[in-house]
Amino acid sequence: MVIRLKDTVIESVDDTETRRLKLIKMSSKTDGATITLELPEALSGTLGLGETVNVVIDSKEIVKGQDSKLYVEGSIFKKSDSDDLEIIGSIGGLRLVLTLAKATPSQIKTFDSDKFFMAIK
Repeated sequence: MVIRLKDTVIESVDDTETRRLKLIKMSSKTDGATITLELPEALSGTLGLGETVNVVIDSKEIVKGQDSKLYVEGSIFKKSDSDDLEIIGSIGGLRLVLTLAKATPSQIKTFDSDKFFMAIK
């Protein structure tokens, strides 16, 4: 039940209205996925504009996740899987939005619990 998004491109790293927070937008065209993530400047400094990363999302702790550029545990607030899978969640109180086009049943099942783990390598 792991979601692997390979060759995900960081499309933008923008300032937010909240001081010292960055809004990071990533997309994986091959997997039909977009991720919008708010992070503090200290954590977003490891992710550069135009950089290609691999994203792993699982409902259980990710082995070797600590070796990643970013490893987080998040909570799910809203899950919608009518056309595309859309997850609205929180990482440390900051907003995360994940959209996955044509999600498989196993990818949808990853978000059945109220927690998820994400590693960006």
